[in-house]
Amino acid sequence: MFFLGARNRARRLRDAVNFNSFFRCIDHAALATHRVTLYYTDIFIAHRVSRRRHKEFATTSPPRAPLKTSKCPTASHPVAMLSRARAGASITHHGFTLALARALSHDAAAVAGQPTHVTHPHLLSSARELTPGITRDEYAARRRALAVGMPRNSVAVLVAAPKLKFPGTIIPSGKYRPDADFAYATGVTQPECACVLERGDTADDVKYTLIVPEYDARYATWDGERINAKAATDVFGADVGLAKGEAAAGAVATALRNAKGGVYADVTKLAWDESHILQRAFAAAELDGVTRGNVRGLTALTHVSRWRKSEAEIELIRQSVELDIKAFARAYATSGVGSSEAAVMAAHEAACRIGGADRLAYPSVVGSGAGACVVHYHPNDKILRDGDLLLMDAGCELNGYVSDITRTWPINGKWTSAQEDVYGAVLDAHDACVRAVRVDHETSLAHLHRLSVEVLAHGLAKLLKTSAQSLIRSGEYTKYYPHSVGHWLGMDTHDVPTVSIATPFENNVVFTIEPGLYFPHDDLDVPRDLRGIGIRIEDDCVVQNGGCAVLSSALAVDPARALAQLASPSTI
Repeated sequence: MFFLGARNRARRLRDAVNFNSFFRCIDHAALATHRVTLYYTDIFIAHRVSRRRHKEFATTSPPRAPLKTSKCPTASHPVAMLSRARAGASITHHGFTLALARALSHDAAAVAGQPTHVTHPHLLSSARELTPGITRDEYAARRRALAVGMPRNSVAVLVAAPKLKFPGTIIPSGKYRPDADFAYATGVTQPECACVLERGDTADDVKYTLIVPEYDARYATWDGERINAKAATDVFGADVGLAKGEAAAGAVATALRNAKGGVYADVTKLAWDESHILQRAFAAAELDGVTRGNVRGLTALTHVSRWRKSEAEIELIRQSVELDIKAFARAYATSGVGSSEAAVMAAHEAACRIGGADRLAYPSVVGSGAGACVVHYHPNDKILRDGDLLLMDAGCELNGYVSDITRTWPINGKWTSAQEDVYGAVLDAHDACVRAVRVDHETSLAHLHRLSVEVLAHGLAKLLKTSAQSLIRSGEYTKYYPHSVGHWLGMDTHDVPTVSIATPFENNVVFTIEPGLYFPHDDLDVPRDLRGIGIRIEDDCVVQNGGCAVLSSALAVDPARALAQLASPSTI
């Protein structure tokens, strides 16, 4: 009896192993190559269900005559049972449910998991666009441009950013924001994905593998459909689409082993892969000498590609800036005496959201009075007082590209003499920098910063009754001008930071110009009427035709025109 029981247990274990192995084969072969169709899966499920029902019948019912063949399947017929199962009934065998059948059905058709021209024609104007304003062809050109900077027979690995949650919960913390490098190369704006680019002998010889999450019915219920392997090829243009699993890990490991020209990746971002597919691939490749210590940095290559914007990207940034300007008009209308910093901030954000923005580009700075002297002021909780200035630094992200504008204005609509003097000094620096932009293989953002220091130092010298040279030589000017004059702008607010600000300007480079002066309210070294005044003027600019085009020029910086717009925001 003991041996009989052991033999039965062994048979059950064998059946379970064979059953599970079958579906692992489907997972790692059929879902990857689509060579096994749902038809064969239906036959297998029907067969297993039929066997189970036969066993249950044999143990619970008296013998009966065999069922006659019928053109119409009876309720106990395997095909009929399968039809009911597909309608929602759960048929379990060794813990298996029809969730896997649904997963196979899910993978039979391309599921993009994000807006397409078919689902969101108001966002994507044509079927050629993969994301709003950017075509599939442009994404392919980006990957080729990245390959140009890579040696022959090398591989690059990019990873999607993790999905953030509210601390201590499983609740997503707002709309997902992809990593800019990953999104730039793929157009995928979803988490839990990875991209492997294998360059051959030429930059045109690029194999693009897109790794996507495995189908998860629970995830689909709670968070919605995600990209699948078929969409990776059919929608996103990958040469190979793989769901995360052993096949994906093996494919990545093979690519790493074959990368005689080197492996490029951001090692810190590899940890974002919560499924550990990439970690397992690197572990397997280490047996052939590919270690993380030998991985070369990828960020510098992607940032060089992203630094110069295409015409499509410039148009998207222009649209983001235009929306930001409309939102500033709403902020102007809300900023009267007795209102609050919070109300002004909310008016701006509401206009951005209603206008289609994905999110704010960064937490808005809405600082009145002494708050204007804090560069990254974020409390935004004070009442607006008569006689104070209001400094607002705010931007939005629209279709993957950001804007970043700062304006400072008197809350009561009238400049004091001291406020106007400080504003004039800042505006002089702003205008000098705009005029200085040119493509001459020398002028750079660093050059603009030095120019802003010189102009602001002269303005400070007049305000503080001292000399500009002494302020510069001693570095004392940094007390009142503590930041740089600008930064690159694009998919991120502080875009492509590995590109030095000493890099000479080229056409289609987008950046900000934002000089400022700040006099703390408790600084006894400055005249009393200057204390508590903080002013910054920031515009979004693009190098075009060898000069500077100010994208945000519709929001006036001239003090008289600015007050006119403040009085009539609807005219902006």
